[in-house]
Amino acid sequence: MTRIVCIGGFLGSGKTTAIIQVARRLMENGIKVGIITNDQGHQLVDTALVRAEGFQAEEIGGGCFCCRFQDFASTAQRLAEQGQAQIILAEAVGSCTDLAATVCQRLRRFHASRFSVAPLTVLVDPARAREMLNNFSPFNEDVRYLFGKQWGEADHIMLTKQDLFRDDEMQYLREKISGLVGDTPVHTMSARTGSGVKEWLKVIQQDEGGTHELELDYDRYGAAEAALGWLNGNFDLSSGRAFRATEVAEALLGRIQHACRKQGLAIAHLKAVVISSEGSAWIALTGTEAVATWGEQSALAACKEVSMIINARVCAAPEELERIVRDSLREVSSSRAIVAEQRHLEAFSPAPPKRPELFAQA
Repeated sequence: MTRIVCIGGFLGSGKTTAIIQVARRLMENGIKVGIITNDQGHQLVDTALVRAEGFQAEEIGGGCFCCRFQDFASTAQRLAEQGQAQIILAEAVGSCTDLAATVCQRLRRFHASRFSVAPLTVLVDPARAREMLNNFSPFNEDVRYLFGKQWGEADHIMLTKQDLFRDDEMQYLREKISGLVGDTPVHTMSARTGSGVKEWLKVIQQDEGGTHELELDYDRYGAAEAALGWLNGNFDLSSGRAFRATEVAEALLGRIQHACRKQGLAIAHLKAVVISSEGSAWIALTGTEAVATWGEQSALAACKEVSMIINARVCAAPEELERIVRDSLREVSSSRAIVAEQRHLEAFSPAPPKRPELFAQA
């Protein structure tokens, strides 16, 4: 029987990095792994990253797992049957909640003979948790409501990026969150150093979960998602002379961040991956004032052609976000004599989530 591990958490909480680390550990132990990424749109940085690592990966776009559950179930079955996956790591959209009711419990009800369901783990960025807990978050009340509800349905809460914070800071956050979520265990982990990964593996392999009932105001949930503008873009970059794609990507994110800061727009997550014939590298930032960080593989040789995927989640109207990204790309590429050819671009606000009572059988 294939085990499905649903992983939630707000935008920028470190889900993809954590999933890659867990998948590596499982593969080292001889366990075949499949990964499902998820987005309201298409062309995900996350999908490109996990495929670059050599993992079996499928992408479900155009809606969250709950609204695309039939696609989710059939994709999981394909990974289990054709890919022989023993464990499937499913990364939910960062603006999604109510996964226990709309995904875990439906798997248990309609697909119990095919899949077992691991505890629902919700990953949390300590910096964002500190903002929310101390009431100086740049996001509106509806987005903060969504953030809190993600904690409320978790079987386990995992504070990520442990290596970036002092022990006393992490302990303070654990205690504050525990005071809000009661008996739900709160752990810490660093996907970069590996700290806490082994303990998380034990949880997802041995326990069952995804049974929490969540009282959720779907109007507020929908308003929270609508507050965010989403942009997914895919571009081919080329020049008559070799250039460093990593420098271009870093400059692009910096230019977008500067424009958002100037206009008072809160960034939830901004990330890009550049892919050349020699490999790939990715960069991300998780706030309007945050510092961009590179993933593990950040050294690419200078080349004349690369492809780049960019995903932006910003509290802005979609058309405003699109204008910022287009203007930023034009400035960065033209100053370096680079031609940027668009392969895909979509900017939108997510459609309202469906209430659980509207779901038919998977």
